[in-house]
Amino acid sequence: MRLQRIHISDYKNLKDFDLTFENANSLEIFVGKNGTGKSNLFEALIEIFRHLEEFDSDGEGISFDYRISYEIGGIETAIKWENGQLAIDDQARKTVGKTPRPENILVYYSGHNDTVSGLIGKYQSAFRGRIKGADFADTRYFIGVGSHYKQLLLAVCLLKPAHSHCRQIICSKLGIADVVPELKLTLKRPYYAKSSDFDVHNNDETDRFWKAAGITKTFLDQLLSFAAPPPTGGRVRTEGYLASEDKYVLFLDSAKLAEAFKESAPHELFSRFDNLMVLEMLEDISILLKLTNGAEANTSYFSDGQFQSVYIFAITEIFKARQSLTLLDEPDSFLHPQWQHEFLSQIAGISDSASKTNHTLLSSHSASTISSISETKISLFEINGNTVKVSQALKGEVITSLSAGLITFSESEARLNIQHVLSTTTGPVLFTEGITDEIILETAWSKLYPGEDRPFEIQNAFDCFFLANLLKRDSLYQSHPDRVFFGVFDFDEAFSSWERINEDVTFESDPEKCLTKKNKQYDGYGLLLPVPSVSTIKGQVINANTGGTFRYHSLLTIELLFHDVPGLEAHFKIDAERTDGFKKFTGKKTTFAKNVVPNIDAQYFKVFEPLFDFVRAKCGAPIPLSAATE
Repeated sequence: MRLQRIHISDYKNLKDFDLTFENANSLEIFVGKNGTGKSNLFEALIEIFRHLEEFDSDGEGISFDYRISYEIGGIETAIKWENGQLAIDDQARKTVGKTPRPENILVYYSGHNDTVSGLIGKYQSAFRGRIKGADFADTRYFIGVGSHYKQLLLAVCLLKPAHSHCRQIICSKLGIADVVPELKLTLKRPYYAKSSDFDVHNNDETDRFWKAAGITKTFLDQLLSFAAPPPTGGRVRTEGYLASEDKYVLFLDSAKLAEAFKESAPHELFSRFDNLMVLEMLEDISILLKLTNGAEANTSYFSDGQFQSVYIFAITEIFKARQSLTLLDEPDSFLHPQWQHEFLSQIAGISDSASKTNHTLLSSHSASTISSISETKISLFEINGNTVKVSQALKGEVITSLSAGLITFSESEARLNIQHVLSTTTGPVLFTEGITDEIILETAWSKLYPGEDRPFEIQNAFDCFFLANLLKRDSLYQSHPDRVFFGVFDFDEAFSSWERINEDVTFESDPEKCLTKKNKQYDGYGLLLPVPSVSTIKGQVINANTGGTFRYHSLLTIELLFHDVPGLEAHFKIDAERTDGFKKFTGKKTTFAKNVVPNIDAQYFKVFEPLFDFVRAKCGAPIPLSAATE
């Protein structure tokens, strides 16, 4: 499977959009700043293939015209949808019929794109309604893979024979020395069995597994035949149907399970378990492991960051017998910069057969990831007026653009600034989303406290996704004990990233004092920009009717804190892509931070005082009157 060309008439900011896939590689990488259309392209592709998959039934239509061409097994197919009419290879058609199409659309989304997850969720809900009594050959056409698939992907790869290419690569990358031949499966009541009609009373053919039917019952009955031998050496395990918890705990002989599926296509076992995931029946799947460092663990041991480094490999190897299109929407968003830099090295492990059947598209806006690409030219998304253009740009130019022109990378060098500041300093560090935030906060400190040494470092962390993950990462605090770390987030869609730092507890709940999340175990704090108590921009965060915030629908970037400064009106305008009339910053952020902000009078920096007061207090520093208030 390989995409060749696509034309999109009008989808979000993709207007009269044309793209030709020129590279011969199985992996196509698209880069660009947030808002340039990378994710919109993925959304449009999902909509197009959904339209084709459902065209011959009573499926929904599609809101835009398109042309798409692709090659599968040496056969080229060109499809056009225009003015409500379908044409395939220049012939008008009333049905798609047996026209070659990808066998699966595999989508990885890191959680920041609600539209992608919503599109996949919509398809999943429809599939879920059929699966209880589905034919045994049914497999989802669209498969959305997120972090909740980590253990399933890993288990399926480790169930392969010890000599298999897939298992050897996984073990090598994750430091696994040996795999205990026993799989533990925990099943919970599925979504369709909410009523008492599906209660388990006899745990026999009449009601076992909450009266599962069709493909589900066939697979679950098959699993029962793979029961692991009883434990030895006095070891006791709880298994079977646990009535008090309304759950099943099964211990399976993984060798028997693997043997039963050894003649099946590589994706078959994954698909059977995936169907249980869709039914919300699969609660946990794990295998005991022995690591190369001598420790014992199971498949839940690995962090999302560790396993994220093998997502592409696992997905493509499992589906290598299927003609598939894989869409990876910013899979490097939550990785440490060093891991971002190493992220694409896994591509070398993908087998030839997998690369021939699976066309993988990956979007990124990480300079660290892009620095590791061997290609000299990369597909760059840019907004040109009211349209999105994609051009082939030199790698060095792309990286300079992604880092706002203040970080440069050569072919042989990737400067990981965070590692440098952590290794050359010893005190607290305040991380920002980007380089311009760093410049503005440094200027704000000098305006508020002229001549006073700052008791903490300020360092940019590339983007809000990485920043949230950095503040959650155990290794940051374990490698730098007794240090305090802070992260400052814009009060906009970055709210979703900020919230992940600690979903259960808000450390500071007053938005005018910086809404703050604290790491559950360590001295790590995530702060949303303080909301000015008196400002025309306050209403872009605070809902005047409820007194609460608009959460991730808010719009308060660091530049907007200067919205009311006389003479800066030209830097702000109504955001035409929103319906609420909110204003946004317009212009070059770097120029504004370096040339405009330093000339603003000190009184307009008072809005930063709550932020600095909080940081100073956690650093053990006194909180004096600022120069702006004297």
